[in-house]
Amino acid sequence: MGRERALSIGQEALWFLYRMAPDSPAYNVQAALRVRGALDETRLRRALRAVVERHDVLRSTFTETAAGPRRVIGLPDLVPLQVREVPGVTDTGLLEKHVKAFGDTPFDLTGEGTCRALLLRVAPDDHVIVVSTHHIVTDATSQWLLLQDLLDAYASDTAPPPLARGYDDYVQGEQELLAGPRREQLLAFWKEFCANATAGELPADRPRSPRPPAVFNGATCEARIPDELVPRLREAAKRAKVTPFALTLGVFQALVHRYGGARDFLVGCPTTTRSGPGMREVVGYLVNTLVLPAHFTDTTTFGQAAHTAQRQVMRAMKHIGYPYALLAGDEPYSSRNPPVRMVFTMVAPGRLEPLLMQVTEAAARGTDTEYAGLRVELIEVPQLEGQFDINVEMRQSATSLTAVFRYATDLFDESTVRRLLDSYVRLLAEAVEDPDAPVAGAALVEADDLDDLLALGEATDW
Repeated sequence: MGRERALSIGQEALWFLYRMAPDSPAYNVQAALRVRGALDETRLRRALRAVVERHDVLRSTFTETAAGPRRVIGLPDLVPLQVREVPGVTDTGLLEKHVKAFGDTPFDLTGEGTCRALLLRVAPDDHVIVVSTHHIVTDATSQWLLLQDLLDAYASDTAPPPLARGYDDYVQGEQELLAGPRREQLLAFWKEFCANATAGELPADRPRSPRPPAVFNGATCEARIPDELVPRLREAAKRAKVTPFALTLGVFQALVHRYGGARDFLVGCPTTTRSGPGMREVVGYLVNTLVLPAHFTDTTTFGQAAHTAQRQVMRAMKHIGYPYALLAGDEPYSSRNPPVRMVFTMVAPGRLEPLLMQVTEAAARGTDTEYAGLRVELIEVPQLEGQFDINVEMRQSATSLTAVFRYATDLFDESTVRRLLDSYVRLLAEAVEDPDAPVAGAALVEADDLDDLLALGEATDW
């Protein structure tokens, strides 16, 4: 087999977006850990080389050919370890700025490749390991599998075993599905499933530009859900016989309905396609966005919204094999009317991701943890901003839940998104308190805030 590889449909879409805005960091994915204790730089370099050898997507470049875009596999030294001395920079906030600056550097997918690694040396016993990868070859799970492989290889000082399957197997499976009769069945489902609804939108501070952006500008607002509300939310979901994800999704759809006014609209749900024997250890772009219709009336309750969300997710999951990029029609990567403009997902580390689970739980407690003989601490920085109008990620641990709202700054001001986030937390509390309450009757702001808003319209202010 040669060095050139075919792309998945999702990769083709990301390649198009890269060529449209090559200087944008919106599709850069990061993972960073602070490591306490002595760290052997030479050993870390060996571990990085072994991991890059294992996952050939990390040592790839991309090119256009007569047959379309192709991935070209390179040598392991395509991903060197950069080292920067930052003596005395012990403040977490300052370290986060270094990490974000590294992650925000655009990739040259045609020359540099898809992945880069950085070691920040604060002191002989204090380091930060950062891995930044373009979304075209990774996803959230893959990024932590990559960092986990790196620490495991460092701890053992041996190369990890070869993968039983690779990303090419995923691409081949997708091609076989789309070449068979199942393709038309899937397309028929999605057409019927999404009929009579268009992409949900929220009132923006600025009009949408008719021209594609040169850079996908974005920012992030986040809020930790009150700790006392988290167990009540899980209990409310259990009583309603829905998942916590369905409850939080239904409340977000209620927020879109209340602010945007639409009764029937579509919201996306990025979902892993990492299934089948041997795929759980594969690093790659293994995500598809499910398009979920929401339907509201004047009497829809929070409980009904959650049940509808769960039912729609379950139906959509049975048809996840049809790539989201193909739902845009004949021009799948240049449509000005995409299937969705907002997405919602929940990140909940599981037993198959021990590193992510450990550092997430430790971060919720404000501590570090031990992994592979090292004391490690999560460094979380904003990323993947500006891809959608609003991109909501519910970040979950055993004891905490954080709502992260990434948004397009070409459309929204920070104050607007902060208000949306506050309203979402308020609606979530109301849904937990009374799931039978009508969505239409829920207050979006506190009484004091409402008085301030109403005061803006008083005649004495003119």
